[in-house]
Amino acid sequence: MAGDRRYRLYFLKLAALTCSAIVMAYADNLVLFWMAWTCSNCLLVSLMIHKSEWAAAKHAGILALKTLGLGSAALFASFLLLYQATGSSSITAINAQATQLPWPFLTGILVLLLVSALTQSAQWPFHRWLTSSLNSPTPISALMHAGLVNGGGFILVRFAPLFLTEGHLLQVVFLIGALTAILGSVWKLLQSDIKRMLANSTLAQMGFMMMQCGLGLFPAAVAHLCWHGLFKAYLFLNAGSALNTSREKMKASHHSLLRFALSCLMGLAGALSFALTSGKPLLTLQPTTFLVGFAFISGTQLAYTLVRQGALVKRIIPAFLIVSFVGLFYGESIHLIESFFPTYSTQGLPTLNLIHLVVFTLFIILWLGMNLKDSRALQQTKLWRQLYVRALNGSQPHPKTITAHRNNYHY
Repeated sequence: MAGDRRYRLYFLKLAALTCSAIVMAYADNLVLFWMAWTCSNCLLVSLMIHKSEWAAAKHAGILALKTLGLGSAALFASFLLLYQATGSSSITAINAQATQLPWPFLTGILVLLLVSALTQSAQWPFHRWLTSSLNSPTPISALMHAGLVNGGGFILVRFAPLFLTEGHLLQVVFLIGALTAILGSVWKLLQSDIKRMLANSTLAQMGFMMMQCGLGLFPAAVAHLCWHGLFKAYLFLNAGSALNTSREKMKASHHSLLRFALSCLMGLAGALSFALTSGKPLLTLQPTTFLVGFAFISGTQLAYTLVRQGALVKRIIPAFLIVSFVGLFYGESIHLIESFFPTYSTQGLPTLNLIHLVVFTLFIILWLGMNLKDSRALQQTKLWRQLYVRALNGSQPHPKTITAHRNNYHY
């Protein structure tokens, strides 16, 4: 932003956005919460259209305003109904009356809350505003992906006692999150643009966060939002350094079944470390088994990334120690957050059913396919090419938010 003619205005808006987000995080009053929520989104849209002369940025801001405005309207309607039903504007008091609200009325309110959460966290089918927002200044992209996009999970956590009374609705949340996570993970692999790749990565991570909320694992969702926010902000602010990455270094990775098998053993160690520190059982039909399973996948993927570089013998011990430490650290972070939300960890958790197990199996198959299958022969088939084109087209931003030629960028 150095040298930008709106440098001071940019930082004034950025400070105001930070303050409104802090107010939203601490607000217990429905009116104050909605005002801070709406103000944050309006400031975000204004920052997205930092260069109003740039048509692509302006259209991206308008698209975001329409989507986030829908979520804000749904949030306002749900708050109005909550106040009418409980006679209280305190979120704490409303959550305390979760079991006293009539079933059809409560379901309608939760659907409205869910719409506001889905639009804010760019879940399918409301995802396009996020993938079309890449004309924003990179610091704004970092703030957006690391902060305000997390608002969907935040609102689900704030009203978790209400959602825990509606198991069927939580299952809908889980399925939408799973679909978004799969789409984001696949779309990310097809991108050649760094910021677009990071945007689709955010879709995948927000989808996983929604899956955690759908399983009733709200403290784990909070931990996920915190770590994702820190990591994604770093990736956006450091995106320019990717241009200096050596192609030879990128190609110097060694893929083999032996290295992957050893990585699986290290991933198992990471999952055990995670289960030990977080107090999660390993093989049960509880939702926490999902966390242990994804800890294994993440640990294995981290280990495989490490052992593919250089000599295998020199990489085994460092990779094992790193994966075990990450498992311990992540498990301890979830355990810490659970100490602040004790009732969320023990009440109303659904039992894993066939839908949950099928989704987890699908993730395992996709993950193994990306790591083990030599896709060169598969890529020559007609079906693969059709799927590739469909996926690539589905990941594209809105046409009006794309700058196809340098001359269309006015500053």
